[in-house]
Amino acid sequence: MFPLMRFKQMAARALSLCALLGLGALSPGFAHAGPAEWKQLYDQIDLHLQAGSLEQSELFAREALKEAEATYGPNHRATASTLGKLVFVMRLRGKSAEALPLARRAVAVNTKLAGPDHPATAIALQSEAEILFALKRFGEAEKLHRRALAIFQKQYGEKSFQAATSLHNVGTMLLAQGQYPEAEKLLRRALAVKEEVLKPDHASIAHTLNNLALALEAQGKGAEAVKYRERAAAFHRKTR
Repeated sequence: MFPLMRFKQMAARALSLCALLGLGALSPGFAHAGPAEWKQLYDQIDLHLQAGSLEQSELFAREALKEAEATYGPNHRATASTLGKLVFVMRLRGKSAEALPLARRAVAVNTKLAGPDHPATAIALQSEAEILFALKRFGEAEKLHRRALAIFQKQYGEKSFQAATSLHNVGTMLLAQGQYPEAEKLLRRALAVKEEVLKPDHASIAHTLNNLALALEAQGKGAEAVKYRERAAAFHRKTR
């Protein structure tokens, strides 16, 4: 794993050596080097992300996007995947406003490539919704999560982890908008499916328990909320 500048220097030397040895013409610029270089850049995104270097991760994501566009074109799986990575990293860096147009572009590319009812499109919709949530545009985020929910239910069934996650997401958007009874309803559905399809100690269950407790507390159902909050706390104690 290297910083982007060091990575570029190494790549440039390698390309120069290839040219000297007659192994291939030197590309006019690193950003237009080809599939192998895109893959190298793309892999560096996660490596730096795992190391906690968000700035470097974003820089590699931007370079990988340029490479994908130059090598494959604007409407290719590599471009769509790189867009998704870049949006994710930018959201982590608090750049949600800047990331929103990229998130919307990712939805458009995935819809064109895979169709409006494909899981890849649903994942892109969720990503855009997370950006909108960070911008406190909860109503818009809810609509996107509902679209993702419909896709996952169609593709995987109502009792699937993907559908349960989307139910949780829609419930959370309703919670953020103060629609507590409806939020409670969806979070209960999400919890029921998660408890059916996941192991009891799965972190996703604890997330839904916490949000359900919030929805109950907001309605004055404190005693019931305590039960769910205690279950969530027990999970966190186990995972320490």
